[in-house]
Amino acid sequence: HVEAAVSHSTDMLVVLVCAVAFSTGVASEAGITSKPWMDATLPVPQRVAKLLPNMNRAEKLAMTYATHTSSSHASIHNKTGIGAVKYMSAFSCGANITDCVVQRNTLQDLFIKDSRLSIPISFINEGLHGGAPGGTIFPEPIGQACSWNTSLVSAIAKTIALEASAIGVDAVFAPVVNMMTDPRFGRLQEGFGENPIVASHMGRESVMALQGGRAAATSYLPEKSVCSLGKHFAAYGAAIGGLNGGPADVSNRTLHEVYLRPWIALAGAGVRAVMPSHNTVHDIPAHGNEWLIKRTLRQEYGFQGVALSDCNDIGAIADFGIVRTKPEAAAMALKAGVDWDLQCGDTTEDWGYYNYLEEALEQGLVSESVLDDTVSRVLTQKFAAGLFDRPHAPTDQTSILDNPGHRRLALEAAEQSIVLLKNEANALPLDLTGKRVGLFGPLASAAGGHQAAGALVGSYVLGGAHVVTIDEAVANTSVANVSWVAGCSAQGPPGQGLDANASLALAQSIDIAILVLGDGDRTCGEWQDRDSLDLAGGQLELLQTVAGVAKTTVVVLVHGRPQTFGTSNAVLDKVDAMVSAWRPGEEGGNAIVNVLTGKANPSGKLAQSWPRTVGQVHGGSSPWLQRVRGKWVANRRGCDKSGRCYSPYVNDGYESTPLFQFGFGLSYTTFKYTTLQVSAAAPGVVGWRLSTQEDTAVAATATIGVQNVGSVTGAEVVQVYVTELFSLPFVPYWKRLVGFGRVSLAPGQHAQVTVPLLWSDLAMFDTDMVLRVFTGNYTFTAGGASNADVLATNWTVPE
Repeated sequence: HVEAAVSHSTDMLVVLVCAVAFSTGVASEAGITSKPWMDATLPVPQRVAKLLPNMNRAEKLAMTYATHTSSSHASIHNKTGIGAVKYMSAFSCGANITDCVVQRNTLQDLFIKDSRLSIPISFINEGLHGGAPGGTIFPEPIGQACSWNTSLVSAIAKTIALEASAIGVDAVFAPVVNMMTDPRFGRLQEGFGENPIVASHMGRESVMALQGGRAAATSYLPEKSVCSLGKHFAAYGAAIGGLNGGPADVSNRTLHEVYLRPWIALAGAGVRAVMPSHNTVHDIPAHGNEWLIKRTLRQEYGFQGVALSDCNDIGAIADFGIVRTKPEAAAMALKAGVDWDLQCGDTTEDWGYYNYLEEALEQGLVSESVLDDTVSRVLTQKFAAGLFDRPHAPTDQTSILDNPGHRRLALEAAEQSIVLLKNEANALPLDLTGKRVGLFGPLASAAGGHQAAGALVGSYVLGGAHVVTIDEAVANTSVANVSWVAGCSAQGPPGQGLDANASLALAQSIDIAILVLGDGDRTCGEWQDRDSLDLAGGQLELLQTVAGVAKTTVVVLVHGRPQTFGTSNAVLDKVDAMVSAWRPGEEGGNAIVNVLTGKANPSGKLAQSWPRTVGQVHGGSSPWLQRVRGKWVANRRGCDKSGRCYSPYVNDGYESTPLFQFGFGLSYTTFKYTTLQVSAAAPGVVGWRLSTQEDTAVAATATIGVQNVGSVTGAEVVQVYVTELFSLPFVPYWKRLVGFGRVSLAPGQHAQVTVPLLWSDLAMFDTDMVLRVFTGNYTFTAGGASNADVLATNWTVPE
């Protein structure tokens, strides 16, 4: 995004869907007396075919505009129509959300009444972890991923669709399926982690829940559903240096296996729109990359929907030095398959299609037929979303926003997203009855201003809902006394704002010290990339001052990326317990306190491997998914019993293994794994290929015996991994995740957990970059973490 573009930075806009290209005739300039495309009984493609030939060039060009600015800018197109409007940029609600719905309907009226063809506006909004101002704020996707619960992710997305549609939104920016392989990247919190299988499953469920099921882009959406706009295509999380918009300089195989794989799942689920990313892929800007959007996403993966640019990124193609002029940039984007130009801010010269697309057409840089293809896709989305048939939104639906049932779901999601990282001598759960508790850190209390609530909810929040902070939740327990000291700043250079005297004095006077540390909204988010993973500001020094002074020291991380803790992470030796809460949403305070006190048993597992220091990023420990490193094996450099190697750096004081492994998470109970069996699904599919079979086709079922041998009820995330064949025509991965499941067990209870293994998850890209399953004998393992897969068995894929 261009920083000048509106207050809520970023990617935004659009919606979408579908497409089939239709030939056009010459539009008559005479008044339209008949509008056969308004016949709601016709299929969507027929309605598009009846409307498109009646459009003149100005009306077609206007369909490529998506405004991410004030409604006054959108209004200037009332005679031609417009593609889309970003809802929360155009309207101001205040305390009464219905005011926004009224403003939305008023703008829609203007366009329907004033334009020749009465083409309605599409209204797009954020949908990452909430769908409406005043609506429910769920955990950010990195927290959702740590639940490893696709049913939960589906319920969240369905609720977002309900709340978004209640205010007249027909498309949302969600899900984000970028592979976040570099923890320095500030947008890590927006995605489902670093693993393509987790992101594929979460993204698939999210798309289907938002859109009311799996269907072609040419089909009508069910009411109370919205179009899903996936972000950001592609390899956005691979930016060099972890810097937003940096080039994705990865091998072709890694591009396909890691960064493109989740998009196969989204296309298969029928996602109706996508947003290209800021970066280059194969040294070509994503917004002008015909191989990426047209050939790979549309033709190979079967995506039928609309592609919306990121903020002003069409004009920005010229700034990469790949074309000489802005009209050439506009032509390049249109030919690549970008349908909507997201126009951000008030600096209109940055708007690509708005200023330069007609000039590109006049110069012959792109043909009118390509424009017709684009307009067909835009119209398809509008018809499919029901905008022609129900252009106005009801004004009596806003009571659904953040209702008690939705808040209960937010609490459940937050509890399941929390990961217990350390629990020495069973320090947790805490008994707060009659205890003196000290809260430390600027993120711990609402008394410190907005940052405590802001840290809990994270980025792309539409606001309005009550956010339960940690101090509020602690005060509602049977605790005898709660005191708080900010102790430092949560941003700035090391040591910033440290108040060691006040912090030490409080620590010496209490029974339990709870340090709430991590990321505010200025250290993690868009354009908030860091060159260190250590706690920002004076938080590390605050931890070093307080840890071990009180009888019990507990660290609660409220954050958007993996954190580290100074030299050798030695200060953690003085910490009794630590939980990772990520960005838990509006019920975050309650969820955290429920976990700390045992009202909820932590069940989250990390969807991200944590390096011990930033210098290990893209070394042996981060990211987790890595190929066999033969020379390290030959030289026996840091290899563990499983064969994974973590080649050490010299003289740095850090172990080379991850601080916390992918898939790791503790519980207040203990689970025992007893049996593992893998059996072929019936009927089997031999020779599976994406081009001929569904991406959700099941190859086999893993059945894992699990028993709760502890004393309290708990939920376990069962993970299934595969070790590659050593006869592949390329270096294999050390181990791959191929399936997972979740089970809740009472003390002593034993269950057989069935985990479907999809052909598409077992498949790999061959030397021609065709996704297929290689035949041979596979070794499957199962357990509670990537380094704790204690059971193994073999299964053969037949010739």
